[in-house]
Amino acid sequence: MKKLTGKWHNNTTKQLVIKDKGSLVKEATETATLLNSYLIPALYDKVRREIEESLHKAQRVALTVDGWTSCATASYVTVTAHYIDDGWVLKKHVLQTRVFNEAHTGNNLAVLLQDVCREWKIEEKSPALVTDNTRNMILAGAGAKMDPHVRCIAHTLNLASQKAFKVDSVSVLVVKVRKLVTFFHKSPKATEVLREIQTQLHLPNDKLIHDVSTRWNSSLDMLERFWEQQPAVLNTLLSRKIKRREAMASLTEDDMTLIPEIIKLMSPLKVATTLLSEEKNPTISIISPIQARLQRQFQSDESDLEVISYMKDRFRQDFDGRYTYLEGTLHCASALDLRFKDLAFLDDSDAKDMVFMKITTEVVQMNGEEEVSDTAMPNEDQATGTLEEDQTAETEGDKSPSKEDKTDWFKWRQCQKYDAPPKKKTAMDQMFGDFLSARPPAKTIREKAKDEILKYRERDTLGLDGDVLQWWRLQVDLPLLSALAKRYLSIPATSVPAERVFSTAGDIVTAQRSLIHPDHVDQLIFLKKNL
Repeated sequence: MKKLTGKWHNNTTKQLVIKDKGSLVKEATETATLLNSYLIPALYDKVRREIEESLHKAQRVALTVDGWTSCATASYVTVTAHYIDDGWVLKKHVLQTRVFNEAHTGNNLAVLLQDVCREWKIEEKSPALVTDNTRNMILAGAGAKMDPHVRCIAHTLNLASQKAFKVDSVSVLVVKVRKLVTFFHKSPKATEVLREIQTQLHLPNDKLIHDVSTRWNSSLDMLERFWEQQPAVLNTLLSRKIKRREAMASLTEDDMTLIPEIIKLMSPLKVATTLLSEEKNPTISIISPIQARLQRQFQSDESDLEVISYMKDRFRQDFDGRYTYLEGTLHCASALDLRFKDLAFLDDSDAKDMVFMKITTEVVQMNGEEEVSDTAMPNEDQATGTLEEDQTAETEGDKSPSKEDKTDWFKWRQCQKYDAPPKKKTAMDQMFGDFLSARPPAKTIREKAKDEILKYRERDTLGLDGDVLQWWRLQVDLPLLSALAKRYLSIPATSVPAERVFSTAGDIVTAQRSLIHPDHVDQLIFLKKNL
């Protein structure tokens, strides 16, 4: 038998000589046992302890949650955590990916979220929640009493956009274009002729895009690419080199008029979706500006085509009411983001002032009741002086007793407190007393918050590509607002972080590893995303 030589790494390097196939299988089994039973669990425990310590220091923790099904039809739920550390860096971790065999009802998911908070000891971190718009997730947030519960802005845009594309005339148009694209994808000859005509017309040699039913952006991409290539496409369809299929519907003049109008209407939505995916860490501070921009985009206009008016109505009906319940929170988050602190998306100046009044109130609540600090408490001399002034005022206000009634006069005199003798000044008082001015009373938390807000509003806004968190890290003169900003800016605007785990999970739970134990799935995904 051919001898195989390998190396075993476990603290020290040992050389193994594998003499036959049976020995190879044996050593492979021992290696798997070592990894699954010792090395991976030990590394998991180490990383978990580090994350628990980091979460303990966080001021607020936000959770995102979503479910997925493995190729072995096992149902999993993934939970991710987001917070800002002491260095003003937004951290995110996958906390767990656990099998969830119960029905995905709101009550069951609420219990799951409560268990996560207890297990990771973040109940006292004012945990926020970000999920999609499904009813069971909405009920889960309410059942777990997690506030605020933010609905993923990316999912919200997708739902509203799909409603707009379901206008009858638009959906028919999309089907027509889809058939054309499918024809070119399935016909090598048509594709070859298309490329020739693209070259002749000096058009980009781009392939037509086919849409995906679950992604509205793909429908817009399909229309945009078709419109870019429509001279080449139409000339290709007229070419004698190919045979058109009878089932392929032809586009009408109205269709060709409608396509650019749809692209013009829906492009800002695509930009918003792209922004959310490109932004390194989009937080809820960006939701209100996006919402205001899109509401203006979808306002009715007399010059609109009838179909475009219907699309705008469908979009507004689905989108406008999505964040009404969270409007105040979203406005405060935007106000604490230096890029949007001017609140330009609000037309009323009084509304802007109300947002900062709400921020003031939250600062007071976050720091407890307004209490006068020890430095503002009157000292013994001040207290005595105040008491003496009160007593003097009372004395002057009372009527002196009559000389004829000396008995009453003596009773009255006994009830009064004689003025205390003046306190003897120390040498220090005699030397420097005239130099010292009275110490002003300490400001309350509310007064300090108002002062910080005035400073903050006077400062220049940050560029749209600026690092908001690092700006706050440098504002040592705004401690109260900084603490509140950390609570708001740690909440993500989307639940995409939980969804991105699905691709990692697909690499771990494959058809060849469909029987992998759920605990190992949890540990491997945890280490993959957190190391």
